[in-house]
Amino acid sequence: MCRSTARSSRSTTNIEPTLRLIQFSDTHLLARPQDELRGVRTLQSLRACVDRARAWHFPAAALLLSGDLVQDEPAGYAAIRATVAGLGIPVLVIPGNHDLPDRLQQSLAGPPFQVGGTFQLGQWLVVLLSSWYAESADGEGRLGGGELARLDAALRRHAPHPALVCLHHPAVAMDSAGIDALGLTDVDALREVLDRHDCVRGVTWGHAHQALDVYRGARRFMCAPSTCVQFRPRAPRIEVDDRPPGYRVIDLHADGSLASEVVWLEDCA
Repeated sequence: MCRSTARSSRSTTNIEPTLRLIQFSDTHLLARPQDELRGVRTLQSLRACVDRARAWHFPAAALLLSGDLVQDEPAGYAAIRATVAGLGIPVLVIPGNHDLPDRLQQSLAGPPFQVGGTFQLGQWLVVLLSSWYAESADGEGRLGGGELARLDAALRRHAPHPALVCLHHPAVAMDSAGIDALGLTDVDALREVLDRHDCVRGVTWGHAHQALDVYRGARRFMCAPSTCVQFRPRAPRIEVDDRPPGYRVIDLHADGSLASEVVWLEDCA
């Protein structure tokens, strides 16, 4: 039995139709269902998040998996497919630093999965960016010129309609030295592209195993918690927090505004 609590920050505008995106991040599935990461059975906690989302937040237009689907073990991708493929909605996927992109592509090929690219939700454009790169030493991310150019071109084509940009590594500092040291190495270049496009209403990511929700001007920057283990916010080093599994819900309104809440699962066995 799980008891859930939600922290909500909703827009006062509620014009139909609203399209809902549910974001799961840092699932860190392992080769065997009974295996644990930092004391948590990651497949069990993911299933609990799926059950809660279906009970509280469906119907949804799409599911976003924002990286670190597995903990360096490609056998975990089969469990991802078994757990979310039957939800009846598109599953949008981007790799994280613990993923193996080639194996991810092979294991999650074809509907309902889409790995990378762009996805249209009503008038909203969802841009899926890969910040994974092979030379990453400790888990930091990099978009590179190719991904930044693709983002710039997609936003230019889509303007003036609203867009949501999704990646794995944080697009702003998390105010946590340990996490920020493993952040996006070309974050300033990303910011330059975003600043050219007023149509970007929100940016969302994972990686930090904690929630964050801040505005920079009219643009909303959001971090989704992990579906398994959380890290303590604003800590000088990476420390495990006592927060439960969680996920983010993002509602994309027809007027170009968005609303979002983080849902925490309490007392999950």
